[in-house]
Formats: sequence, C-alpha cells, structure tokens
Amino acid sequence: MVPYNNSSKLIQHAVSSVLTTDASSDGHSPGIRSLASHADDDDDNYVDQQLFFVTSYSDFDKLAHGPRGHAGKYTLRVYKFFANDGALVLLHINGEAANVINPAFSRFHPFLNVVYTCTEDIEENGKILAYQIESDGSLLQIGEVDAGGTSTCYLTIDRDQRNLIAVNYWDSSLVVIPLSKTTGEFKGPIHSVYDPRQGKAMQAAAKKHGGVNHSNNDDSTIAQRQKDPHSHALVLDPFEGCVAYVPDLGKDLVREFWYDKECGRIGCELNTLPSGLSTGKADGPRYFEFHPKFNIAYIVNELSSTVAVFSIDRELLSEIARAAKLKKPMDAFKGRSTLKLIQSIKTVPSAFPTKLNTCGRICVHQSGRFVIVSNRGHESLAIFRVKQSHGSSGKTRKGTLAQVGFFHTRGETPRHFQFDHSGQFLIVANQDSDTIAVFSFNLTSGEIKYSGNEYRVPSPNFICSCPISDRDGGDEDHLDLEKVGNRIHLPEEENSSTIPTSVEIDHSKKAVESELEIAKKEIAELKKQISSMTVTTESLTVN
Repeated sequence: MVPYNNSSKLIQHAVSSVLTTDASSDGHSPGIRSLASHADDDDDNYVDQQLFFVTSYSDFDKLAHGPRGHAGKYTLRVYKFFANDGALVLLHINGEAANVINPAFSRFHPFLNVVYTCTEDIEENGKILAYQIESDGSLLQIGEVDAGGTSTCYLTIDRDQRNLIAVNYWDSSLVVIPLSKTTGEFKGPIHSVYDPRQGKAMQAAAKKHGGVNHSNNDDSTIAQRQKDPHSHALVLDPFEGCVAYVPDLGKDLVREFWYDKECGRIGCELNTLPSGLSTGKADGPRYFEFHPKFNIAYIVNELSSTVAVFSIDRELLSEIARAAKLKKPMDAFKGRSTLKLIQSIKTVPSAFPTKLNTCGRICVHQSGRFVIVSNRGHESLAIFRVKQSHGSSGKTRKGTLAQVGFFHTRGETPRHFQFDHSGQFLIVANQDSDTIAVFSFNLTSGEIKYSGNEYRVPSPNFICSCPISDRDGGDEDHLDLEKVGNRIHLPEEENSSTIPTSVEIDHSKKAVESELEIAKKEIAELKKQISSMTVTTESLTVN
C-alpha cells in the first residue's frame, strides 16, 4: 500500500437517494457553457452540488475487449451538473494515461466525499485509487492499493464502511481491503482473498496473444470467454449485509457467498444457480441490482441480452444472519439459495440478432418504477416498467418487468449511464463514439428525450454520481448508523412479507424538495392524460 497523508479538513457529502480532431480534449456541443452562465442557479454556492466523475480508457492493448474510439491522454474528469437544463461544465482533468491506466469502475463513498476508482489490466494486477473530491471539482489522491488480481472491474463498500471489496474480472478473484471509517483512506493491503480457480492457470489467452476480443458475441468468442470463470460484480444483500452475490460471466452462474461482516472476509460459497433460463445458449451474467422496495433482484445477462428477475428469500437471509451472529457453522446453508427465478425478458427487439449486441449496465430507477439496461451494438437503452402490484389474475407478480421501449443513445457502445441526484436526467457514456450525452427522463412514462447536451470525452467507460456538500468533519455521529449504501435500516417487524426493513431515505431539504417536484410533475402529466381522455370521449359523444 502507498500511504498518503492529508491534513486538510474532512469533506462529507449529502447522502444521495440515487442509487455515468484530438479526442483527448473536451469540447461541448451545442455551444460552450461557462460557470458564469449559471450564476443564478441555486446550487452555485457549491453546497449539495451535483458533480460527475467520468473515467476513460487509455491503453486498449491491456484490455480483454476492444474499444474502437480514441485512447485518452488523461483518464479522469470531473463535471458540474446543472439541473435546470441538463448542462455539464468541465471543472477538472486528472490522471495522466501513463499513471492511471484504464480506470473503468468507480464508487462514491456513502458518507464521505471520497471516490474510489480501479484500473483494468489483463496482464498486471489492477490498482485501486482513492481521491478526495473537493467542492471545486479538484481531486486529491489519498491512497492507492494493489487490487490483488487482473482486470479489476467492480468495487463495493460494506455496510459498516470498514472494508472495500474488489472484483477482478480476468482471474475472477475477490479481495477485501480495510478502510478507515472516518477518512475513507486504505488502512492496509488486502486482508482476504477468494480465488474461484483455486490457483489453476487461465485457459484462455489474452487478446494480444491470440485470444478473442471480448467485445464480440459470436459462438467462437463465447466459447473462449467461458473457458474460465469471470467474476463481474459483487453486491451485498441490503437487508442483512451477510450474503454476497457474484455474477460469474464465464460460467453462467450467480454465486452466493457468506460475507463475514465481523472479520471482513469472503467466507464459504453457499450456493450457485443459473443466471437465466438455461436454454443451452450462453447468458453471461454481468451485473446484479436489488429493487429498493420489493424483495426482488435483477441480473443483466451480457451475452443473451436478457434481464433475469429473481425473488428474494428474506427468511433464509435472516436465518443466515442469525447463525453468523451466533458463530454457527455455515455448512448448514450450503445448497440453499436465497434467489428464485420468476421472469426473463429480452433487452433488444425480438428480431434483432443477439450476437450483434452485448448488454452493459443495469439500473433500477430510484423511484422503483423503472429498470434501465444499456445495449452495446443495438446502441440503445432498454427501459422497462416495474409492476407495482400483483395482477388480479395472478399471472403477474410485483417487481416483474414490462417493456416501455428502446431509445437510441446518440452514440456507439453505451457502456455505462448514470442518473443525476433527482432522477430526472440521465447521462450516457458512449464509449466508441467518444461522447457523453444527456437525456431528460420522464418520471411518469419512463421515456427519455435528448437534452441537446453532448460532450467529447475519449473512450468514456463510467460515470460516477458525486452529490457533495461542505460540512464540519468533527461531527462523525452519523457514521455509526447501520446503513448499506443509501439504505437506512429500520427495526425488523415479525412476519414481515414483501416490504424490506430497509427503505430509501434522504432527510436533506433538497431531497424532499426534489421528491415534491417529482410528485408535481407526475400529477401534471396525469392531468394531461385525463384531459386528453375527456376530449376524446366528448368527441365520440358529439359524433
């Protein structure tokens, strides 16, 4: 570990209710925005402002896949976002390509103004970098650790903010690194490692050594991609924080691990299950997301272009948590799954060739009403409406999905996207066209509309939302709250059924005002629909 000392005051951020010519230079279209042009904006006092941390690829030879855009000379950018028109202003550029190579996943600390990013390299171990992000957008590096594996692709912070868990795609390893709860700095190197290959050598070769390009999705590429396990994410359950879900793209499995919260380690593997319908075709699970209100989880399958919907066994999760607290052996839970598949739905039109598409990100909108998936190849966002109740016929289930539509992202290979703090704007990283584009999001219909704001960024691969505020670092009482990310855990009631004991809460005035604005817009939209229906009825009556 490389130590970093910083005597400047601690900056903490407002808890968000959310759940990202020379192409290395940034331009803006249409027109160049300046900070002065937004002088009257309420958030221009740099308190509770919305920043976005955007990363870029810089060395394509070190990747398993093959970007087609321009390599970045600098790999880190910070933008300020303006909610009145969806505009972005570039505040800061950092990360020379020789020093910060291929940062491709970032995580904002749930309580501190610290952002973590990890580098992607299939030959050398990745690095995990920690930056304090200042209110002016500048980045102060406060730490760096070895990721313990190759092609680092995912970062998770556990419930108590005492550990950061990293996932390495190429060699599939999972590692746990201790964090300072008060500063967010690394307290030491890796203290726990899980290797699903059990020390065995990789079978598939890297791209530059005759291996396949993982951007492709033909049969020969899939055969090579699935010779080895490839962990792609790790998500802790939001109810107890004791089960880690790991999509394994290489083996078409979702792995369920016991996470030892006390020791901060990946414990035994409890269960594995298919990530889809097991049709005989590859699924390739990539990311895993929980619904914020229902006992439901979603898995996006990169290779089959599907979303698999699972119900969650809350009773089993509670049983595992109780056993762990009493120091009982976990062997009793092996072979028992907390997940049950209830739906699979395509992310591309039925007639579109699956081999021409791979899925990128999946996201559940903070309202819990929509699920969004990016399609790389179809160059679109697939948007689904979440069913909010069981159907009267019993054929539909709460949390399952219905298609809203497909929306072009105005670029190629939308690897990632991110909502702003309010959930009313969505920013897409179009990796292979070197652009990020901003869309407004209709909170009633789920449809998106291009805002007219587009920015040149070399090979953008991730957009991290960073809503921040300046606070006195001396008051740390809030750090003792039991939280997972932005979830505040309430006392569990007996015989709880479908409503989790964790709910999305943000007590800030700005968050309440944002929710009020959302409600007003939904009411206005419903009034328009009712008015339209009334006019139609009157017309029919007259005729």
